[in-house]
Amino acid sequence: MSFKVHIIHDLFYGFNEPTSSEDLTLPDVDLVIMNGNLGWSSKRSWHYAFQIATLYPNIQFVFNDGTYERYLRHTDKIKDEQEISISTRKQNTDWPNNLHWKDYRDDQGLLIELQTGQTVAVWPCFGFPNIISYDNWEDTWFHKTVCQGQTKTHYGETAGLPNTDLRLFSDGIAWATPEWVKEKFLEQENKLRKWETEQIAYKHYGIVVTHLNPYKDPRLDNIKYSPYKMHLKGQPGDGDRLWVTSHHEKSVNFLGAKLCSNPGRGSIARGKVLEVD
Repeated sequence: MSFKVHIIHDLFYGFNEPTSSEDLTLPDVDLVIMNGNLGWSSKRSWHYAFQIATLYPNIQFVFNDGTYERYLRHTDKIKDEQEISISTRKQNTDWPNNLHWKDYRDDQGLLIELQTGQTVAVWPCFGFPNIISYDNWEDTWFHKTVCQGQTKTHYGETAGLPNTDLRLFSDGIAWATPEWVKEKFLEQENKLRKWETEQIAYKHYGIVVTHLNPYKDPRLDNIKYSPYKMHLKGQPGDGDRLWVTSHHEKSVNFLGAKLCSNPGRGSIARGKVLEVD
């Protein structure tokens, strides 16, 4: 039995900008995957997610954090501050039952029952790559954009700013390092491979969602990297798995999966549907 999927990402709504009617009008689908950068801030992105999930109670929605929801202009004061916040928010009674979000710390993927009666397994994550080499780390998108937290300076003390003679009298920003990116990659890869063999093999149709594109993502220029070690080709008689990503408009086959995205606003983007076997 087939089901229909719609992808939404890179809308970039301003904080006080109203949502256009075109982006609140969905085609006839069973599953919608929202893959990051819906707004210029996390709060605006979640507002859109609540808006559209409430309008279509019979459609299931998956929310995956993008750069603007999780890293750009976000500085966790404690480890996993945002994940803790959203996990707490999900416990409120006004959280839509058809809106799904995965905490990256969880070992299990999302199991979602569609209105067709089918159950699909979805693994959303940011999609950190396995960095092999790079030219100059300070020129990379990670160093310029992704904040991994804060450097702590206790009251009354100072800390040296690396590679300068300056002193910090308050907490500073800790930008992403190659070691940190590698750690994030391995953390997800180990869980993904277990999910692939235990949760989707011969059981459920599997969908991987990564905000970063493992195939020619311009944000990964100047970096040599490799993707997750997994194979998503379906079993004989089944269609290939789906890999939802961003920054790529033409679908390609990647690690046995159909790698696809659907960037942008408006009626043309909102009219595109993927029919999955």
